Amino acid sequence: MPNLASNTENIKIPAELQVKTLAHHGLCAGYIDKLKLVERIDARLPISKEKGAILTHGQRVKAMIINGLGFTQSPIYLTPNFFKNLPVEQLFTKGAKAEHFNDDALGRTLDAIYKYGATALFAEIANEIAVERMPKQNKVQLHIDTSSLKVSGDYDLEDNYPDDNKPPLPKYGHSKDHRPDLKQLVLSLTVSGPASLPIWFEGIDGNSQDKSNFHDTLAKINEFQSALQDAPDFLVVADSALYVNGKLKEAYYDWVTRVPENIKYAKELVKTDHDKLAWRPLDNGYQYVWIGHEDREMKQHWAMFHSEQAYKKETETLNKRIEKALIAAQKSSKKLSKQQFACEVDAQQAIDKFEKSLKYHVISSEIIITTKFSGRGRPSKSEKPSISTFQTQIELIDSPEKQQPHRNKLGRFILGTNQLDDSEIDASSLLSTYKEQQNVERGFRFIKDPQFHLNGIFLEKPERINSLMMIMTLCLMVYNIGQYEVREALKEQGETVKSQVGKATKTPTLRWLFQQMSGVYCVSIDGKSSCISGLTEEKRKIVMLCGEDIARIYQMV
Repeated sequence: MPNLASNTENIKIPAELQVKTLAHHGLCAGYIDKLKLVERIDARLPISKEKGAILTHGQRVKAMIINGLGFTQSPIYLTPNFFKNLPVEQLFTKGAKAEHFNDDALGRTLDAIYKYGATALFAEIANEIAVERMPKQNKVQLHIDTSSLKVSGDYDLEDNYPDDNKPPLPKYGHSKDHRPDLKQLVLSLTVSGPASLPIWFEGIDGNSQDKSNFHDTLAKINEFQSALQDAPDFLVVADSALYVNGKLKEAYYDWVTRVPENIKYAKELVKTDHDKLAWRPLDNGYQYVWIGHEDREMKQHWAMFHSEQAYKKETETLNKRIEKALIAAQKSSKKLSKQQFACEVDAQQAIDKFEKSLKYHVISSEIIITTKFSGRGRPSKSEKPSISTFQTQIELIDSPEKQQPHRNKLGRFILGTNQLDDSEIDASSLLSTYKEQQNVERGFRFIKDPQFHLNGIFLEKPERINSLMMIMTLCLMVYNIGQYEVREALKEQGETVKSQVGKATKTPTLRWLFQQMSGVYCVSIDGKSSCISGLTEEKRKIVMLCGEDIARIYQMV
């Protein structure tokens, strides 16, 4: 019988080969490290290793940010699953494992953030980053807006929290997601600078309104900034919800906002015939007219703008609306024509009421009188009809006079500001300043992207939801700064990268660059040594644009 033991001694067991997906996650980790987010969080949320903690709160937050920027269908609360096939030690530190980011560990970090104060923690970190990375300015633009985040669950917990430590509570309110059947929270976001750096985040009750939200948030920002040295002046930019007369009248800051058209004078202006206004041309198909105005003892400049591009688009919409209104009116007039009235006065009142309901049309009408005999059977030759009924006959006609005020409004909007020095702001700069409001709106689109998987929130505790919203805003911070720095590097180096259609571009989105990094792996043998595979020339260029610190993660320097 052969000696199996002696034979197996001579067999060479093959080394174990491990392949982990690195892809763009190294870029995310690198930018988090460049912003020193782990260190900044750990300085404020220390954790005791004596109680068995393996990773710090800052490292757990880093894990949630990398997960959030993974653009997969893995929500943050499934972070351990997300990291199973990633090179965890390469992204974090030696000895780190996917199971270290379990639900309990992440939950304790979210609780620690809430205990410290999610808004306070974010504001302190954002302020440090802004001081380090944003050029010093005498006046800083703040772009503020809110959006709603729908939540699943009852959350009838309002009585369980003291007033001085109550988290924002999920409630029914005006849903910007068009889901009034679900409770929601409101996320307030303020961004600043060319990188659209989020400098303030705040979770707010789901039934709150922007008219109060904006001014409450600005008061808190002012209180926070007042405690700092050399706090700059602000230029606040927001939509028409900022235009609350009593609040703006007391504002300590300069402001630019869209003027709501429910103000009587604004309503009249947008409906004014085009040739009655002294329009001046601007670039890109815009015209404007300056209007000095004092609204309820508040001096301000108004500028009404007309956009040719918006005018064409809104004209198509209005024409469809008029056509739809005509079809509906024709159905109503047909129904009305079948009604029988006892007298001519009643028939005329019905016609008048119908015409008054028409928004874009007038009518041509007549009343048809029908007579008939009373009683049953055939009337005698001498009998005359004794009963008269009255019916309407209506023709609908387009009314240029009614439609013109609606056509005058097309492509028009009014911007207001309390900067009264013409040398400081003109119509062109007023318009460009307001259009930068799109930066905060892009932030909300980013957070609420279905691939980001954070718009629908499923956590059981409102305080953890508030902390998670802070994590979401940190994801946006990392993304915006990363995108800005890549574009600046391309500009400085005179380089380009390939766009989605294969053409050279100097303004790629960071998401596209993330997609380009797919197919990059970390390969190790027996867990002792590793190398990076899958780096093409284009991928190497992307990594080097992000800087040497990030290139080290990909073993390129």
